[in-house]
Amino acid sequence: MADLAPMVESNSAGRFRARLVLAMFLAATSFFIAITFSPLKSGFADAPDRGPGDVQLYRAEVGRIHGGQSYYDVAAAELRQRGYPTRSIFNWRTPLPVWLIGVLPEFSLANAMLGAFAFALLCFSFHLLADEAGLKQAMLAVLLLSGALMPCVLGELVVMSELWSGVLIALSAACFGVRRPALGVLAGVAALFFRELAAPYCLVCVVLAVSGRNYRELAQWSLGLAAYGIFFALHVLQVLPRITPDDIAHANGWICLGGAGFLISTVQMNAYLLLLPQWVTAIYLGCALLGCATWNTPAGRRIGLAIAAYSIAFSLVGHDFNQYWGSLTAPLLCLAASRFPSTIRQLCRAVAPAPWTGRGRFLASQ
Repeated sequence: MADLAPMVESNSAGRFRARLVLAMFLAATSFFIAITFSPLKSGFADAPDRGPGDVQLYRAEVGRIHGGQSYYDVAAAELRQRGYPTRSIFNWRTPLPVWLIGVLPEFSLANAMLGAFAFALLCFSFHLLADEAGLKQAMLAVLLLSGALMPCVLGELVVMSELWSGVLIALSAACFGVRRPALGVLAGVAALFFRELAAPYCLVCVVLAVSGRNYRELAQWSLGLAAYGIFFALHVLQVLPRITPDDIAHANGWICLGGAGFLISTVQMNAYLLLLPQWVTAIYLGCALLGCATWNTPAGRRIGLAIAAYSIAFSLVGHDFNQYWGSLTAPLLCLAASRFPSTIRQLCRAVAPAPWTGRGRFLASQ
């Protein structure tokens, strides 16, 4: 792991840096664990029952589109009938994937499409991590990803745009890691088309392209973002005439300052973590942050910066019932967490006394 080389040198400066990183990891993880036991935390598990939710809403929309109705007429009717806020343009989802599933002849075809993206992510992730760190880390990544990607094969959940977008974001990062930048841009832009919340990841990639003076990649991102701009403008033109003065809005807006509690609840969007106590998720989050903080490769930089951007965003924005936003970052967190065992091992070696870390050289000198 070349990115940790400066820390594992047997000198005082290297040991100090390694100790600092370990101290920050332990402090952050301890803080996250404490939050899970705090009565002040916010999270989906504490939200009151709201009756039928988003999955039922989107399934109803799919059924009506399959019967020949237009997406925006269906959305207007179903949102108001179910009491959803519709005053803001951001309360109206862009058509994907609901429209796509509605026009497909069989619902199962959407599952097959999403499953194909998920399988591609598994393959590219295994290739990436096997090349960078060996088979053990690649196998651990696939194991963790199986929990994050399990909803892709659970029938009705295919209607959730965050699920599609999260798979495509991670697939994009993996493509950059295996030197397929054009596919990486295509997957990243596709993630944005499925959910505008993919914008932080796209912005990270644009910044990296600019800082690296990769003008070809920057041109590709510019083209893709311009296409999305047109797509969103057409969406706005469809929505604005359908907003009425009687439409309701969220009482407190989107900036809810949920902090670490809401962040941890989004990290739970992994089938394995949902079955375990929330403090396990707190530890998992700390491990993932350590794994991506020392990952200095084309894929690692994108994953680390994207996780940081979403962690800040989710600490500030989102209601407790928006836990499903965690599907956007769940695959990225799996890739970062898979690096934890090798990272912590290298750091522990770095902080050990010189005779222990360089035992062979020490004995040879006697």
